[in-house]
Amino acid sequence: MTIRRDLEELASLGEIERVHGGARSAQSRPHAMLRHEYSHSEKRTKHAEEKLQIARRSVELIEEGSTIFLGTGTTVEQMASMLPAFRLRIVTNSLSVFNLLEAREYCELCLVGGVYRRRTAAFVGPTAEDTLRALGIDAAFIGANGILDGDVSTSNMEEGRIQQLAFSKADSRYLIADSSKIGKRDFYTFCRLDSLDAVVCEPGIAAEDRAAIEEHTQVIC
Repeated sequence: MTIRRDLEELASLGEIERVHGGARSAQSRPHAMLRHEYSHSEKRTKHAEEKLQIARRSVELIEEGSTIFLGTGTTVEQMASMLPAFRLRIVTNSLSVFNLLEAREYCELCLVGGVYRRRTAAFVGPTAEDTLRALGIDAAFIGANGILDGDVSTSNMEEGRIQQLAFSKADSRYLIADSSKIGKRDFYTFCRLDSLDAVVCEPGIAAEDRAAIEEHTQVIC
């Protein structure tokens, strides 16, 4: 009974698919619809090494004196903790990112307010959207839950609208996502890969996954 319950729990989270006589990985399906929104704390334990690699590469794309948008998510948090010690203006709707950077005197911080989503430590809603519309952004760094057929998706519509708006205001648009997101889709599509400057992935990305992204945009590892 314990094994059966474990399999049922994994299936409810979208990690596996129940089949006759057992189960198979959800990643083996060509179109894996995510069925669970992981909390902030749950995401920290997933693909941790890949997230570190992506964060290190992403900070190399930042220019001194620029205005950057940092979205929500644990990969973006890793990136925030690695920012170089030079002058930057940082716009974010992530309370976690704000808390990481609050003590850095060389960073000018703009926390986009609004309705607070505890599950992802994000500010969303009309107030956040109105603030973003008034801002100019040099580069935006945003994560995702799913990348499939050129679509980039997330689990929450309000968060997706913020991500969509931040990309639309930015001169340079970078999606930062480990390769486990490829071949999956979530509830709300907030952009297309071909609207981005690049996707920043871990160096160990499989050749077929890289090729799937490069049909639409550049891959940076």
